[in-house]
Amino acid sequence: MSVTAACADFTVGLTAAAVPEAALEWAQWGMLDGTGVALAGAATDIGAIVAGYLELTGGNPQARVLGLGIATSAPEAAWAGGTLCHALDFDDAGGFGHPTAVLLPVIYALAGIARPSGTEALAAYVAGFEVGTRLGECDIFGAIDKTSWYLGWHPTGTFGTIAAACTAAKLLKLTRVETAHALGIAASEASGINRNFGTMTKPLHAGLAARNGVVAAVLAQRGFTAARDALGGVGGFLHAFKGAGDYTEQTVCAGLGETFALSRGLAIKWYPGGWSTHRQTAGVIDLMRRHALIADDIEGIEVALEAVPTLRLDPASGVEGKFSIAYNVALAALKGWPGIADYTAERLREPALASMMERVRHRGDPADGAVHVAILTKDGRRFETGVEHAPNDPAFGLQRERTLAKFRECAAYSLPPQAIAVVEEELLNLRRIADLSRLMSAMCPGSEGPRAAAQPHART
Repeated sequence: MSVTAACADFTVGLTAAAVPEAALEWAQWGMLDGTGVALAGAATDIGAIVAGYLELTGGNPQARVLGLGIATSAPEAAWAGGTLCHALDFDDAGGFGHPTAVLLPVIYALAGIARPSGTEALAAYVAGFEVGTRLGECDIFGAIDKTSWYLGWHPTGTFGTIAAACTAAKLLKLTRVETAHALGIAASEASGINRNFGTMTKPLHAGLAARNGVVAAVLAQRGFTAARDALGGVGGFLHAFKGAGDYTEQTVCAGLGETFALSRGLAIKWYPGGWSTHRQTAGVIDLMRRHALIADDIEGIEVALEAVPTLRLDPASGVEGKFSIAYNVALAALKGWPGIADYTAERLREPALASMMERVRHRGDPADGAVHVAILTKDGRRFETGVEHAPNDPAFGLQRERTLAKFRECAAYSLPPQAIAVVEEELLNLRRIADLSRLMSAMCPGSEGPRAAAQPHART
């Protein structure tokens, strides 16, 4: 059996009953978190540009975009939803990169066409997550396929496109043959480069992956064909993005459907910065609190971690600040956990932050894989800690109350309290609802009158 056939068989045959409870629960809470951050993303500059684009291009009004209320075609709704979900880089991390920002918009875009139950929506999410993660050879975080990464490919855009096609195929109830063709079509659509981190185009990767997955499934449903095994083999998807290798069903798909990567969890972010900045931020906060330090005490901050080429030590905008070690560490020292309003050009230029950033330096790469942070004080003291896992790492389990509070805060950027309550109720009871119609109406203000006044904006 080929890689493509194995992935198609898994996708078509998967039922929610076969998914471990832990994986279903993570999927459900991932959808709730992703919905919140997409609603906050709708209130950003990116959201305004997305709205303007949709108003210009129009489209068959098959789906409304959450937070915007604009009706457009299913593929464009998936694109808009994915871009909004990743706009603030506040969406979860795990699997093949940022899975919910890719998979959730597909579910919402096809909700009116496929009419899935809540359980069917969860199964479609899991199908995409498992295939995308398996192809990417990922172990949740940090262990993303290094060859592809260092070639410059962003896994959310590349592996996410295949994952989105699985989710779309599952929702549309494609046959095994149609699903295989959808994966083959998606293999030719996949893209996204790391060079664009710290710009508006990084969120676009998630949007394009979601849209391309929907396009692939819809084309396959109508008879469009692709190579028999577009994922494996010489010249196939895996060969193109990873280089030469033994990409067979046995090496890539062994255990698919027997073990579930999603059971290990998602990193539901505590603040809207690049995932690779979270451990050092947590380390600085821990040291500041534990030793009762204030900003004026600090002579310098040393950070030892495996350097990621895309991280910026000299950000020029709020978007770039999300991927800057110096900026996130400075925020941690001055205020604790950053929030949405901390990633603006105005905030970046504040003298206190600029001064603290100048005191941050990289101290080499630790051998143990942890992030090591040291604070040096003006009176000669040195405080140091190692951080293996950020506090929101799934190693610490699903943190429901914190995730729910985050959802409510984010959703308030686009929805009034009564709508937030409906969305929350529907998502928390997802496995008991027959369809997503009430949820979609509550999330899309344009369908029930004018959009509510937003909370303080999230412009980046």
